[in-house]
Amino acid sequence: MADAAVWVDRISRPDASSEEAAAFERWMGESETHRRAFADLAALWRSDALAEAAGDAARAAPRRREGAPLWRLGVPAAVAAACAATAVLFTPWMDHRTLETARAEQREVRLADGSLVRLSGASRLVVRQSPVRRTAVLEQGEAFFDVRHDGRAFAVSADEGDVEVMGTAFNIDRLSSDRIEVALYRGAVQVRGRSKETMVLRPGERVVLERGRLQRGAPLGGDRPDWIDGWFDTQDASLEQLVEELDRFSAKPITLDSAVRRMRISGRFQVNEPQSVLALIQTAYGVRVSEDKDRIRIDRGDL
Repeated sequence: MADAAVWVDRISRPDASSEEAAAFERWMGESETHRRAFADLAALWRSDALAEAAGDAARAAPRRREGAPLWRLGVPAAVAAACAATAVLFTPWMDHRTLETARAEQREVRLADGSLVRLSGASRLVVRQSPVRRTAVLEQGEAFFDVRHDGRAFAVSADEGDVEVMGTAFNIDRLSSDRIEVALYRGAVQVRGRSKETMVLRPGERVVLERGRLQRGAPLGGDRPDWIDGWFDTQDASLEQLVEELDRFSAKPITLDSAVRRMRISGRFQVNEPQSVLALIQTAYGVRVSEDKDRIRIDRGDL
């Protein structure tokens, strides 16, 4: 309990170091007793009962016996709070898991800290939250984050760069192994590429990271990504960009011939209806769409 009290104090400080975070995680991982002790004291630390106990102690102080330790005063309130806290095995600060979606699936998950994450199809996100830091790695796909502000930074990595926030709403689209797009809907984020170049986004702005470099994209519309409602809206995008989004809603993988990847398209496409979009682009852009039992192919056709 003494060790747990020290850790509650140390991780509550805004200047807690990464070395302290690593040491704390090792201590927490050593035993269930450590985790239970920390949870009990952390819950007491955050509860109203602590202030009540302090008030009881202050009021009782004149009546204490000579030599009686101060910590004995206000025990009933403190014990009541501690008993209530015993139901807490892990604090809201801890969240270690991997979130995944299948093709054509969307998933909404509330993290332990209260933040909300929504995953598009064929996506995978690894979440790691401790009392000192909150991190996530987008290994594939696309995710929308509505981050709850609690004093800890929230950082998301995706090969080409990192996004750091406090409390905000933003979207990350991992378009390929060397290209991602970050769009901000509320708050502020700092985006850093592999080249160490940084850019601060304001609501309504987006940035594309490609091969470690940052480039501003077209302004946003609306208060959340179009894909959540099943749409892809563009005034000037490549066919490859549309197919990347469409592929997440398709039960079968969609492959695109290199000869038509950079074809420019415009319009509003209902990507949660893949067959309708495929029929539309075949008619409007003259490409050929073919399908077998394993995949869908788009190529030049009669171009």
